[in-house]
Amino acid sequence: MSSTRSQIWKQIRNIKSYFVKKVTVSDVNQQENGLVFHLTLKNFWTPIKNISVTVSEGEMKKPIPYQILNKQHLTIHLPEASLNEIENRLKIQLFINGQPMWITVSDDFSMNAASGILLGGKYMMTRVDRSILLYRKFGELKFHADSLPVTGHASGYSRLVLKIGKPLFSDSPDQSVQVYAFQNHKLRILDCLLVSDDCIEITDFTALSLGTWRLFLQCRGMLHPLETDGIRKTEFNSFNHAVALMNQYGYACLSMSAHLFKTDSLLFKLSNDSIQVKVSSDPKKVHPLLQVEDTMTQQTSDYPTHQWNNGFAANIPIKDLAANFSIKRFFIVSGEKTPIKQQFSLERKALSGDFAFEYVIDCQQTRFHFYVRKDGSLGLTAKRPDIRKRITAISDFKLSGYVGNFLGFTNCKAYLLFQERESLQWIRVPVDGNFEVDLKQLDLTSLKSRDKTIIDLFVEIINSDGQTVRKEKIRYSKSDYHKDNYYDSHFLHDSEGNLHYYLVTTTPFNNTKIETFAVPANIELNDEGAIKDRNIWLIGERTDTAQDNGIVLYHWLRENTDIEAYYVIEKDSKDYKNISDDPNVLEFGSQEHYDISLKAGVLLGTHDLENILPFKTARGFFHYEDTYKVFLQHGVLGRKNVEYHKKFYDVPFDLFIVSSDEEKEEIVMEEMGYASGEIAVTGLARFDRLVQNEPPKDILLMPTWRDWINTDQQFLESEYFSRYVNFINNPDLNNLLREHNIRLNFYPHYRAQDFFERNINLEHSQVNFIPFGSRKVQDLLIEHALLITDYSTVSFDFIKMKKPVIYYHFDDERFFRKGILRPIEDTFIGRIAQSEQEMVDLIKDRIDHHFENYDVDISGVIKYHDQRNCERIYHAVLKGLEQKPAAAIQHY
Repeated sequence: MSSTRSQIWKQIRNIKSYFVKKVTVSDVNQQENGLVFHLTLKNFWTPIKNISVTVSEGEMKKPIPYQILNKQHLTIHLPEASLNEIENRLKIQLFINGQPMWITVSDDFSMNAASGILLGGKYMMTRVDRSILLYRKFGELKFHADSLPVTGHASGYSRLVLKIGKPLFSDSPDQSVQVYAFQNHKLRILDCLLVSDDCIEITDFTALSLGTWRLFLQCRGMLHPLETDGIRKTEFNSFNHAVALMNQYGYACLSMSAHLFKTDSLLFKLSNDSIQVKVSSDPKKVHPLLQVEDTMTQQTSDYPTHQWNNGFAANIPIKDLAANFSIKRFFIVSGEKTPIKQQFSLERKALSGDFAFEYVIDCQQTRFHFYVRKDGSLGLTAKRPDIRKRITAISDFKLSGYVGNFLGFTNCKAYLLFQERESLQWIRVPVDGNFEVDLKQLDLTSLKSRDKTIIDLFVEIINSDGQTVRKEKIRYSKSDYHKDNYYDSHFLHDSEGNLHYYLVTTTPFNNTKIETFAVPANIELNDEGAIKDRNIWLIGERTDTAQDNGIVLYHWLRENTDIEAYYVIEKDSKDYKNISDDPNVLEFGSQEHYDISLKAGVLLGTHDLENILPFKTARGFFHYEDTYKVFLQHGVLGRKNVEYHKKFYDVPFDLFIVSSDEEKEEIVMEEMGYASGEIAVTGLARFDRLVQNEPPKDILLMPTWRDWINTDQQFLESEYFSRYVNFINNPDLNNLLREHNIRLNFYPHYRAQDFFERNINLEHSQVNFIPFGSRKVQDLLIEHALLITDYSTVSFDFIKMKKPVIYYHFDDERFFRKGILRPIEDTFIGRIAQSEQEMVDLIKDRIDHHFENYDVDISGVIKYHDQRNCERIYHAVLKGLEQKPAAAIQHY
């Protein structure tokens, strides 16, 4: 029956797809008079009465020519004049019968040379996302209109000599030259030597990844496109790649492809604590090395091989394969004077023997599986046993659920772990199979390190030696995530008369947690906030900071208005001492904090308002729902898919502050569900303080956090940790900094501070560690000439000051696993690197250019470039208060 029902639904979906109109881009061609896009129309069953095509940039919008070939094909012509006018981004939209069309790419679509277009001295990229978009990239570079003919004059191992069609510096042969390589939005600079006035030599290709790179020659400050005649093809090897100088659409390009090691058979044999890998090959060849690469850390290990009847073999310790429980890749490194790294080229049937086996690692029956990857190379997965676990019911302050499937664990027991987030104090409750835990019987109060805190729930597997083998959060199967709601609650008085509230809630990932706050015995609740005063504004950021939009707006309100503004912060935070002399600064959880929290008619926070109230932000708690709630933000939205959507609140924000019309319309309205009148385009308050008085010199490294890291062990084993440790210890980087007398100041995310500070050695480094709270973030941004980050929105502050930003994107797929709000081209304004070497090269480039900013346009990200952001926020709140029904917000 279920099979029949599935078939019926499949047929229904097929019928529906038959009526869905589709517009796809099938090809794009660059012509002398502009670009021509070829589109395919499908499922247009009703007559097409009218068509219009527009191109727009900012406020400018105008029609462009098109040609309808038949009911299924359409061409759009973007004239060269429109391309010459581009400053940042052109948007091409198609309207059929008055309706905007959603444009995608066809399955066989390839951008080819059009992915990087050079026209009129501008380098542009095309992308298709609902509409056709053209971006101007590398605007700070000067492109010459004339091409230089080039041929591969000589080549060898990691060596290419290019012969230019005409002398470059006949008058001054000691001029420096560089080769620039472009691949879509990527740029790599290849150092080269001027062999003669018409020959250059390139000897380092490590910066180039797989794929095709278009070449330009930089001399006398201009980039000359290189072209070949398409007749000769020069091929040679580097360690990582087979390289070919080739012609592609008239352009001189370097094609980088992997070296392949073809074999008909791989035999795996498990022996004690190692696995033997036998590779069939010509036994007369010199024994190569078998190299194993950890895809998480990018670290490699080499294993010697020995002769085997039909080839060679290597022994790999199983503990090495289990490291990080990450995917491993395998390569062959052959040759001595000219070594090359070869990627296996396999068919699925090539694997035999123990290519899938089990082995106990850390008391866990771990499943190892060698497999053929999509590209034909050899990979391995190491999978630990799954733990079946769920909270299935929450009632009467009891948790019901199950924890099972322990067959994969040796001499282990399972516990439900209740751990306070700040102090890490815990209570363990043994579980086995189905369970019911009465939370009222647990001394949760003993875990609390502060009045308002969070207790996380984990399943912990412990071996017979008392060591933690696994620790994972446990989900609630009926989770309905809302930030300002809860599934069950309980309250009690302790021996000192303090009133403790406990509320069971979930995280955005549906993990179970307990939120708790306490009303101290000495606190008088008065009328419990039944009447709110619209002239009292309570402001804050995170509970422990005073460095962001909150404190800047607070100071502006105190200096420029008669608003009774208050700022709340924890007394033990590092920022508290800087503002504690202000009588309107409230200590979190104090009597004064409670008094103001109950009276304040306006709440303004950079994060969720949990951070500025001593109680739960939920309907029914001290008339929270009767306040006017303003989200000041702590950055510019557009990157990570954050959980501030209107649907995640029972009582959502009344006013949402943004920095541009695009952020308002494309993100907060379209993605997050807020109405136009609930959003104000003002700019962030902290932008008012971004004033560059003295020329900066040093470099600031400021990465953000990874939300999938939950324990110390996970952090120390993470790619995140290893990447940044390797980067700050990179000898080329430190030599470069030392040569130019530049410091790189490392300011990690507050959640990563302790880990890095305890586990890195900077004694002989040009890198300086900045402890959290020792400096204000805004001061750091002002004092540095170059910012290196990964995904942090502080980059927008830096760009606003017209300074360059470099982004380190080694894990972008995982970071944006829940989606990205804007295309990468729109939001990561500067340069992006995926590898450590690319980072060093980009830093060197900016140092050589005296930290000159890249030529970028941020009008689509930040609308206003003045120091009146606080003023606009203030008037937006007043306007919102006038429009809000006055049923609960009143004057005294």
